[in-house]
Amino acid sequence: MAAQERYLYDCESDRAVFYEAGDYLFPLSSSAATYWRDGDYVFCMRTEAIAFWILGKQLYRHIGQGELTREPIYYYGD
Repeated sequence: MAAQERYLYDCESDRAVFYEAGDYLFPLSSSAATYWRDGDYVFCMRTEAIAFWILGKQLYRHIGQGELTREPIYYYGD
């Protein structure tokens, strides 16, 4: 069974910026994954640090020390 693709949209512009295939997130302009998903967390491939927290269909940026942005940065369009 092929991995289902889902698109992530920027909350400010409502434009698709990433697609998710399996546990990986790819920029629309690249075939190289920049993030991976594990449960409710999204990790940066380069630093292996938590980059986002998923709450429902919205992603909040992790800004360090357990703090998150007040407003979502991205959302799933499905």
